[in-house]
Amino acid sequence: MKYSVACNWDETLLERLSSESASVETLFGQITDDPFGGGRGSFLAPKVNRDQAAEFIAEARRRGFHFNYLLNGACQDNLEMTRQGNRILFDHIEWVASTGADKVTVTLPIILVWLKRHFPEFKVVVSSWARVANVKRAKYWEDIGADEIIVAEYATRDFASLEAMRRALRCKLEVIANPSCLYMCYLDTNHINMMSHSAQGGHVSGGFVLDHCQVYCQRLKLAQPDELLKARWVRPEDVGDYEEIGIDSLKLLERFRNTETMMQVVRAYEDRRFDGNFVELLTLPRRNAYNPPNLEYLIKPELVNIDLMLEMADIFGYSFSDVMQIDNRALDGFAKHFKTHDCYHSSCEECGYCKRWAEKTVQVDEAKRQAILERFDCFIEAIIERRTLAENVPPDVSRIHLSPEAASVLDSLMVFVPPPLLEIARMKTINGAAQIAGQDKGSKTDETIGTEAIVHAFWLGTPEPSRDPLRQALQQMGLWQHVAAAEQGKGC
Repeated sequence: MKYSVACNWDETLLERLSSESASVETLFGQITDDPFGGGRGSFLAPKVNRDQAAEFIAEARRRGFHFNYLLNGACQDNLEMTRQGNRILFDHIEWVASTGADKVTVTLPIILVWLKRHFPEFKVVVSSWARVANVKRAKYWEDIGADEIIVAEYATRDFASLEAMRRALRCKLEVIANPSCLYMCYLDTNHINMMSHSAQGGHVSGGFVLDHCQVYCQRLKLAQPDELLKARWVRPEDVGDYEEIGIDSLKLLERFRNTETMMQVVRAYEDRRFDGNFVELLTLPRRNAYNPPNLEYLIKPELVNIDLMLEMADIFGYSFSDVMQIDNRALDGFAKHFKTHDCYHSSCEECGYCKRWAEKTVQVDEAKRQAILERFDCFIEAIIERRTLAENVPPDVSRIHLSPEAASVLDSLMVFVPPPLLEIARMKTINGAAQIAGQDKGSKTDETIGTEAIVHAFWLGTPEPSRDPLRQALQQMGLWQHVAAAEQGKGC
């Protein structure tokens, strides 16, 4: 089995794949704010510009890997048929061709047709977002020139359809190995278009997205663990089942994983064995597994309530694997059922197979689950009640005085804040520091605020996913002791 691996633009990933992997054939990726848009919003994917990407792609090709550049946005706002919009797209394709990338992935048929006519050097891959799950739809794509098709996630365990496609098609077939998407997700179309536009350079949204689809998705998997087993992942131990029916490659996610955890996924699938919590192989929240989000795309005071957006970012700072554990060895035999069972024409309630397996394989920390569910429910209520759109009212800090050292430290901390947030972050940090100082003294304080309170307030105002790099920076700046001392005192 060959593997297609998510590119995080870290050269260490290339080095490790070259030295540690025998089966990885392709890397796939996309620059930040790509004009086509793509599968991961600009707030998620690692930041990379054209020059950096071109260097990485050239090095990947030099090392013998294929590079699959993603042109897989699902909607172009109808601008692809305008002179200016079409020129932007074609100019970008010309740049992709100049990098040496030899594959491209598309979601829209017209893009494939244009590529085959004007850029015949590319092998063109059909995105899973095209939702190819049967022979009829696959043949349409092959007939217009598709060289490879990534099968829709919901068909991954539909072995009858996979076998039929393999018999009927000449083009290659790829299956995504480690998704965590809900089976037959009702949010699917909404989420696809949401992500496309949030990744699209020049879009009116400016990359902003309040990913309510992910909020609902995560909540449902926490509330109903059997939904996690229904998700169409492939265990490393079951790779042979797909090899036997002629699947050419497996796609390994995720583009915002760091190199260490990406290699953990690669090793598991190449070894065809994983001894550990299977949740760790899936795309689910996990501390220290992903690159921090690019919050400047999310925290836009002119569009949304900042406090609630920071709350959402903080919620996703939890680790799913701390809440739910699935001993991968306990899943031995789970996949056999799907070789003969027709999920597409069945009722999960009547079948009950995944629920029974969840009851015996999924271990839940109930206290942690309830705490996170409560936070999700509160945030969902804020969305429904439209409180996420409330105006931002900055605190009045005109009467709060900082010591010269504290003022200098505050200035140095502002380098970690996205430019649109500078003013409000400064005021919130000062206000938070005053509250901390007042709490320390048992009453409101009129005294000058010191460095410890400023650093601690800034730390508390930083969303959980961004705290690890901030901790490292504070340690390098000699400021971490202020947070450590405050947190220790809080613990007492």
